[in-house]
Amino acid sequence: MIANAELNLGDIFLMQGDLVPAQEYLDRVSRLTHDPATSDWGKWRYSMHLFASLGDLWLARGNLAQAQASVAQCLHGATLTNARKYLIKGWRLQGEIALARQQRDEARGWLRQALALAQVVGNPTQLWKTHLALGRLHAETQHPEREKQEYSAAREVIDRVRESLQEPGLCASLARLQQRILL
Repeated sequence: MIANAELNLGDIFLMQGDLVPAQEYLDRVSRLTHDPATSDWGKWRYSMHLFASLGDLWLARGNLAQAQASVAQCLHGATLTNARKYLIKGWRLQGEIALARQQRDEARGWLRQALALAQVVGNPTQLWKTHLALGRLHAETQHPEREKQEYSAAREVIDRVRESLQEPGLCASLARLQQRILL
């Protein structure tokens, strides 16, 4: 339970671009997963989350080798357990790493694969993040119409989530997120 909460806090700091506290939370969970005294119960699931979040962290820091190593661990666990959410995260991160390496065709393949499964699963976070990554790919490849379509699709996903919320504070938080990432 604590590991999941700390992973979520790490993800929040990552989303805000505050990498120091994000890494602190992720490091705590990493120590927990490597501690032989920690029960194996549930560790397989939060380990995939940890490795995906570490992939995001290392990508944000520009350490593509570390990002790739973390994503490989996430995808290994996700493949063994058929954890579709983490397959999507891993494939999206593979695409973002390839994009950072200027390997645009490879990035396109990973991101399309992630989007196809995200659409089947219907996970809003993975949908908007994948649309956002595809938008960046199209911006880099000089396809403004496709870029606009992907950013619009990401906005629509966030709008649907926001419209379904009853809590005004959560609605405002999502609106700020949308403005920050999708300007």
